[in-house]
Amino acid sequence: MKATKLLFLLALSLILGCTDDELSNQQNQDIPASLRFNFLVNSNDEPLEYPELSGSALPVATYENRSLRTLKIPVVLSARGLDETITATYSVNSGLPDTAYEVQPEELSFTAAQATDTIEVRFNQRWTARETLDFSLTGVSDPSIQLGALNDATVGDHFEVTLGEVNTTYQLNMSRIDLSGTVGETVDFRVEFPNGYIEDEVDEAAIFSFLNGFEYTLARTGQGSDYISYRLTLNEDLSAADVNFQTIITLQQQPAYNISGNANLLVIKPIQTDRDLATNPASHFYDTSNPFYLVRGENWIDHDNDGACSWRSWTAFAVPVEVAADHPNAILGSDNATPDPAADVYYDAYRIGFSSSLAGRTTNPFNLQRWFANEATDASASPGFNIEAAIEFYPEGGTSTTQGSVAVIPQFLTISNRDGELFELAISGSGSYRQVAETLWEMKFELRVTNDALYGGTVTSEYYIYNDRGYEDPADLPDNSCVEEITL
Repeated sequence: MKATKLLFLLALSLILGCTDDELSNQQNQDIPASLRFNFLVNSNDEPLEYPELSGSALPVATYENRSLRTLKIPVVLSARGLDETITATYSVNSGLPDTAYEVQPEELSFTAAQATDTIEVRFNQRWTARETLDFSLTGVSDPSIQLGALNDATVGDHFEVTLGEVNTTYQLNMSRIDLSGTVGETVDFRVEFPNGYIEDEVDEAAIFSFLNGFEYTLARTGQGSDYISYRLTLNEDLSAADVNFQTIITLQQQPAYNISGNANLLVIKPIQTDRDLATNPASHFYDTSNPFYLVRGENWIDHDNDGACSWRSWTAFAVPVEVAADHPNAILGSDNATPDPAADVYYDAYRIGFSSSLAGRTTNPFNLQRWFANEATDASASPGFNIEAAIEFYPEGGTSTTQGSVAVIPQFLTISNRDGELFELAISGSGSYRQVAETLWEMKFELRVTNDALYGGTVTSEYYIYNDRGYEDPADLPDNSCVEEITL
């Protein structure tokens, strides 16, 4: 008897817990159509936007908005056999001035193919914390459609937005761009505002400073609620193969915004050298069949700050560098099991990066996480712990399949401490690589790191990197100094 009651209660709870969309798929033709707000959030209380899905989330009736980005509020129509376009109206009430925000569209619209429409709220100025925006569904073109859901738990005919405190920050979306050096060549980048921005608060005339090594034009090409995009156009010929040209574009502090990530963009035309693509040395240091593939390294370091240097083992996720099919270093990585060339994936034959495959996480490039204590390791705070392109290979004579030289690709890495203070590290370095055994490859190089606040200039550190276990322990370097761990 107890088991029967338990099964009945479980079935009843599943029915009552159904969303309108689930109910609309039932065979009970007596269930009326309904219209409701369908605002969903993830486990971090962040709004979900199409095509993001959450099978377990229920619509919420209130939401605290702490961002200046455009806020999107979905409204969903649950109905069967829709033969015509359905329109609906809504109202919004707020103590904010009319000029403080814009709401679109004026009227909602639904069809059999598109059962969801979205109210978009764009903010034009900052608000006083705890102000509210109250939305209500007020009418629908088909009077048989009910306003609100079919259960008392999540009615959904009203939705309230509470406006919380906003922390506005900004950053560059990348730290390095490579040029081929052709006049008229263009490259694009963005200034990103993770929590949005107010256009009148950003002085674009003073957003950058420049250390220019060649002639170019910089123009704004677009914007969104959380970014401004720019295009750099090269105005001079940099095609000389044996010359390195570079420009540094640096974000400047804005009164209402704090720099939260990459602050420097290195735009570089590197020295060009003839290399045989068939050598493909980068491929020895990644494995695309394993998203958690690790290279294994040794770093000469005083990690315990006891005055004694030693080799310390470390690992990092190593990845290929994806490039376009027409890139001069492109080699086919995968055809994705289809004859369609558009599905092909190409990798740089001479470059690898260090990056975590887990969203929002980082790895330990060059053992740098052991250089510091109190460092933030999530990607949003310390993007420098993921490096898209970190090391470049130069086969000996351009054709050797067993050895050559390596370069740490010069760039800026941004890390922060757990209090949000940023540190910009300029890195470079050089060394060699070789095949040690049939399946074992080795890199040996020196890394140079520059930061005046942390080191008073530049420090160097010695490294080995291997593609697998089974290597012999490196000999100690008794005459070499080493870096100590620094508390950020």
